[in-house]
Amino acid sequence: MYKVEYVGKEGRVEKTPLETPITFLGFECWLMDNAYINDLGDYSANIDGRYGEFTTILTRIRNCCYVHNFKGASVGIFNANIIARKLGLTEKQEVSQTTHTINLAG
Repeated sequence: MYKVEYVGKEGRVEKTPLETPITFLGFECWLMDNAYINDLGDYSANIDGRYGEFTTILTRIRNCCYVHNFKGASVGIFNANIIARKLGLTEKQEVSQTTHTINLAG
């Protein structure tokens, strides 16, 4: 992805590469686009322990995606709100309210 700017009176095109978040889904798409594998679902599920040797590397890939996105949001490269939601880091506040009934009928 590039940021495209038109510079000067002649409108010269300048393309600046943009840093983009990385995701596990994006990694899956890359694998499919490059004809390595169509889906990592079976590897991730590891049903009956058939893909046990892949669990460590899949965990490492997910962790690398998480750290890359967290750091990018922390230093302002990525939109912090979007990344926080994607990483499950939403801030929650608990608000409690107490109501009292006042009897004015005496």
